[in-house]
Amino acid sequence: MKNIIEMSCFSSKQPEKNENEDFYLPPSYDNNFNIVFAVADGVGSSEHSILASHAAIRGIKQVLGESSFSVEGAFHAAKKEIDNLNISTATTLTIIHIKDNEVLIGHSGDCRVYFSKNNKLNQLTTDQTRYQELLDSGEHKLRNLRNHKERLSSILINALSNTTDLNFELISLPIDELKFNGVLQIYAMSDGAYKHWDARPKFSEKTMNSPSAFASSLRKRIEKNIIDDYTFIGVKVS
Repeated sequence: MKNIIEMSCFSSKQPEKNENEDFYLPPSYDNNFNIVFAVADGVGSSEHSILASHAAIRGIKQVLGESSFSVEGAFHAAKKEIDNLNISTATTLTIIHIKDNEVLIGHSGDCRVYFSKNNKLNQLTTDQTRYQELLDSGEHKLRNLRNHKERLSSILINALSNTTDLNFELISLPIDELKFNGVLQIYAMSDGAYKHWDARPKFSEKTMNSPSAFASSLRKRIEKNIIDDYTFIGVKVS
């Protein structure tokens, strides 16, 4: 059983919006005492976006109550909940499952998962966006893509939708490779949060070693210039 030493979560809407289209599952234990948390970011800016992100998290919660939790099962349940909506809509979804010897990540869209080591955040997921796709292809020079980064980064090439088949990436990582000084620190963020981190990816050593302190400092930075709905989840696990 993994013990949560420290955790912090926050999620809020862009001031101009009526609703927060992000939704998240805070760190929770499955029936085998493994840790599960997730973040979903409704695609688009219509009232339907919030329905998709809430449906995805609702599906995960259903599987969390079963005798055996799996990331694959959670994605299928999330997709089923979205399929049951009577409107066309979509959401990103990223699920983290911390087990005894491994960390499993299910990923669809552009939310991100990081682990903290040596006072740095190391990204574990790849953005499923048009920008990242072109960057990975090697067919375009980085300096040419940079001129279009903001626009291309807003174009998703994958998400959970009731108009497309289920497609997600499953990542498995040995937990010992992610630990630093005997503990594991994992962070999940929607794009409205991590864009502020990307702009200046540095905090003090004390802040980097505490999910609560990191969350407080990041939130202060975000609230100076809110560009989108934003969500952060951070856990320190022994």
